[in-house]
Amino acid sequence: MRALLALAERQGQVVSRSTLIEAAWGGRAVSEDAINRVISRLRKLATDTGAFQLTTHRKVGYRLTATTSEALAAETEPSVRTPRRRNARRLVLAALAIFAVAVAAFAIWRFTAPSTPDIASLAVAPIRPAEPSLAPEAASLTTDLQATLSRMKGLRLVDAAAPVGQGPALLLTGAVSPGAPQSTVTLILTDQHSHARVWSAAFDSRGVTDPTVRERALSAAARYLAIWLGDRTRGEPAAHEPADPEITRMIADARQVLSAAHQARHNRDWATFARLERQTKAVQAKVLAKDPNSPQGLMLGYQLATIPEFPRPDETQADYEARRLQAAQYLARALAADPDDTDALAATAREYTRTMRWAEADKLLERAVAIDPNSPDANTWYAYSLATSGRCEAALRHARISAGLMPQDSWRQMAVPRMLHCAGRTEEAAKAYRDLLSRDPGNAFVLHDLYLMQLGARDAAHLRTTATEIEAKLWRGRPPADIAQLLARMRMAADALNGRPAPFLSVLEAEDRAIGGPDPRPGSGVTKFGSTWGDQAFMLAFEYAEAGNAERALDLLRQAVNAGSVYLPWALPDGPHEFPPAVRADPAYAAIWKSSPGVAALIERRRQAGKPQDARPD
Repeated sequence: MRALLALAERQGQVVSRSTLIEAAWGGRAVSEDAINRVISRLRKLATDTGAFQLTTHRKVGYRLTATTSEALAAETEPSVRTPRRRNARRLVLAALAIFAVAVAAFAIWRFTAPSTPDIASLAVAPIRPAEPSLAPEAASLTTDLQATLSRMKGLRLVDAAAPVGQGPALLLTGAVSPGAPQSTVTLILTDQHSHARVWSAAFDSRGVTDPTVRERALSAAARYLAIWLGDRTRGEPAAHEPADPEITRMIADARQVLSAAHQARHNRDWATFARLERQTKAVQAKVLAKDPNSPQGLMLGYQLATIPEFPRPDETQADYEARRLQAAQYLARALAADPDDTDALAATAREYTRTMRWAEADKLLERAVAIDPNSPDANTWYAYSLATSGRCEAALRHARISAGLMPQDSWRQMAVPRMLHCAGRTEEAAKAYRDLLSRDPGNAFVLHDLYLMQLGARDAAHLRTTATEIEAKLWRGRPPADIAQLLARMRMAADALNGRPAPFLSVLEAEDRAIGGPDPRPGSGVTKFGSTWGDQAFMLAFEYAEAGNAERALDLLRQAVNAGSVYLPWALPDGPHEFPPAVRADPAYAAIWKSSPGVAALIERRRQAGKPQDARPD
């Protein structure tokens, strides 16, 4: 119905596939086959009703033309007509035809759509104080919950005392009890139709005082309802105060500086990174001084506090832990301030993926891209989530959207060849990696990705050729130290593939000793690529496997997966460059992918995604 209405509203115009996806699917990932099925059904409807014609413009899109019957016109008009009257009559008939199509489409939708309404209703009952002295706190929390949840698209707040049959679908109740140093909050969400408790949680200050109990309760309620709602976004949220144009400008400028900070980190230029970080922090402080509850300002603080997710070279353990706690505080406050902030939803989804809660993460990301199809963060992290689940062609579409939105951000650009590699389109991926390196030759992250892809392909010749070309063409024989080390690693890997693994294994063993165990080592700065120790271990396991040390590869892979890392989607089971046969033949390999419910769920998701991928190449 939505596709038909989108075409009818643009009657006579060519509608591109991307416009059709935006209008009919809300910009979500959708396979080419799904689009083709809808077009096929519309052609049948055109044939059955005769109300319109649907024309395909190859590689451009589709055009709907309403049918105007000259025979009908002859019956209803005088025999003598002026051109002006004839044209007006045709326009009326065309409008009637489009109206008839819309009515037919509505009828189809009315009897085939799911019974669940797009807009859910929720009531927040007054939070109960466990003792009279807590009554003001309970009343304040009730007001805060109502204010936060009323901002969510697809959710309508109603009175808990509404008449029977008109009451809310969900009822949120809770209590405030004594606690130290902060009161304890309990929240319960009940399905009013089934009377089932669908969610409950308790929040106290034991071990965590910042974010506060109140902030954690507000953000948790918003987070669960966002998962429950998914991409249902019909209806508008409660009115917001107009955005302060000065804050909007400052946030836009700060994000550009933050992007440059990412670039400096990729180039291992920690001095420039520190300078740009200070500059971004100064802007963020000004934003929060103007509006302490600015979700964009809070998320800017979160993004600063999570770069990188391993200890920086100059950090102590206390510094590292303080930075992580600060990130959690910013995220909780941002969700409470605006539960539909797409950056906050994407960041929350990442927290779920770290604990392998794939379904919840998907719901949050689907909601984020439904709310704002042009959100760089939502599209980037949705791309990575889809790739991890084996839906690489759909992931590629979102990676390209993000890259197009921020063409100067090399980290977002890098997602495109990563998704091409995930989809098995390695030649296109190699070209995209080389294009990125030609623009930013010092980006060791890009070179490392290209190296791992060629290693996974067991392509010794290309490893050597790539190393030689980069050294000669991009650096004129004088690459900087970190690039030179990586080029040397590529050549040693090529030797290992050709039966001379000793030098390569020696490098791997030295790095193995340096990264130590899964607990981060502040001040070491040894985690070069990826976000966590687990990511580093995952990549090292893959290198060990290609070098022929299956035993150590399996040991590191087990530790990495236990630490929550599945860093290389293309190396996972059913990926285009899965771990080599010598590793897969060991029973320990299969056991790793059954080691926890979250891991087993991921492998099942990848199996369901199937091969070949669920869409044709873009």
